[in-house]
Amino acid sequence: MPPGNTGLITIGDDGSGPTTAWQRLSQTFLRPPPPKPPREPEDVDFSRMTDDEKRARITGVDPTERKVGIAAAVLGIALAIYANVPYMVSKTSVVTTVKPKHKSCAQVLGIAGLHYVASTKSCDGVYPASHYVLPFVVSLVLATAIYVTVRIRRRAPLAFTMVMTGLAFGSLLVLVPYGAAGGWIMLRAWRTQKYGAPTAKTPLTGWTPPAPRGTTRRAKSATPRSHKGKGADTATTRKPPAANKRYTPKSPPKKKVAPPAS
Repeated sequence: MPPGNTGLITIGDDGSGPTTAWQRLSQTFLRPPPPKPPREPEDVDFSRMTDDEKRARITGVDPTERKVGIAAAVLGIALAIYANVPYMVSKTSVVTTVKPKHKSCAQVLGIAGLHYVASTKSCDGVYPASHYVLPFVVSLVLATAIYVTVRIRRRAPLAFTMVMTGLAFGSLLVLVPYGAAGGWIMLRAWRTQKYGAPTAKTPLTGWTPPAPRGTTRRAKSATPRSHKGKGADTATTRKPPAANKRYTPKSPPKKKVAPPAS
């Protein structure tokens, strides 16, 4: 190596020639990522599946939905603690439902220290800790129910508990993501029922929806039904009723009555 050479010029990997430090950096950080291999369709032999196995495939939770359900349960528990516990521990003044009259707030049983706030034109006060117990317990139970439905691996209960958890907080910011997650799970269940997989957009090869419970599929008859104009099939033609073999005697003729003599 000649004096003064810093070693920034090297031979390329393909042997095409020397590369500078800038070229190596551009290849490292500016090179586009390699294309992802196309996702192969799910290879399942549906001909060997029974109706019960197909129903379990439709109603069961898959690994992706399981991760979403666990994340929703953890987030719900964290939101339940954040929205209630600080107000139960410290005496924090919040907006109450009491409406001011002539810029004054009357004392209401259970709410201490009501005062009028001119900026919001509302009565603020400090609720007792018992005021936050019920919403805290309800939201905590519903968030825990999400985890329970994930454990039992059922899509419909999981979607229902997600929507109810969003409603329990009474905030649109919480309701929208939880409602969207519940609708997403039901959409995947509908796609599985119709197409055979939660991500499929066309029916997979060999997929047929299971028959409703309590019913059985009728086997197709080997003999086609006869149609009008094509001749009647002897096996399916309706026979006329047979003649009645019971003997019924004829009624005797009526006797003629002579007219009275004049």
